[in-house]
Amino acid sequence: MKTRPISKPTYMIESVHNALLLLNAVRDHGSLRLKDAAEEIGVAESTAHRLLAMLIYHGFVVQDESRRYLPGPSIGVGPTHSSWTKTFRDASLGPMRELASLTGETVNLVVRTGAESRVIGAVESEKLLRVGNRQGHVPPARTSAGGRVLLAQLGDSALTDLYQSDHALSADRLAPAEFAQLCRELRAVAEKGYATAVDTVEVGLSSVALCLRNGEGVALGALVVALPTTRLQSSLESGLVAQMRRAAVGIESRIRELRPSGTM
Repeated sequence: MKTRPISKPTYMIESVHNALLLLNAVRDHGSLRLKDAAEEIGVAESTAHRLLAMLIYHGFVVQDESRRYLPGPSIGVGPTHSSWTKTFRDASLGPMRELASLTGETVNLVVRTGAESRVIGAVESEKLLRVGNRQGHVPPARTSAGGRVLLAQLGDSALTDLYQSDHALSADRLAPAEFAQLCRELRAVAEKGYATAVDTVEVGLSSVALCLRNGEGVALGALVVALPTTRLQSSLESGLVAQMRRAAVGIESRIRELRPSGTM
């Protein structure tokens, strides 16, 4: 693919420029402390902290126990290279908006790529206390509700390939006891027909997910309702899963002929 040569923008947006400089520094240096980050771009530590907080929010940076900033899961993630995902999202948005209006919660559309889940569409709640737009986030599939409901569709050999084989990335590889526990949890998800995640992706955030299939029964992705953990139990008791199932039927009626391409 031929690309155009790079030229400096006529109007530089300083905050975006500084955030990208920090992103490059974390990627290239492996880790940064707040003081070093501020010196890197020539700003006050309070400004650097705000920029890094936004990069954390979008998954490009994480912070370890010693408060160093490290590359996050979104840094090395390339495009899906799958034209079908846009068709999938466009077909899903109408029922997602209806579900968001009905539940008052944020609704996401998730696909799985290997051991990662990826939010490819979102309709944000209008409530004051809500889960914000997470489109573009790539949490580990085993920690997110959308990822877990999709992993539950896999057979033992495919799961072993993802988490136990020599082909598994070191960050994804699980110890035997952890893998056995994951398999037990995924079997429970398959039996229930939906997955939940409580505080595993972000503290104070929970989610509920259902699988979405085409007319051949192939799992294309997951419909996910994300909400504050404080509202999870009452939402489940008031029929959240039934509401999601009705929305899923609406989506699946629109994706019957959709065929995935690429590796999932």
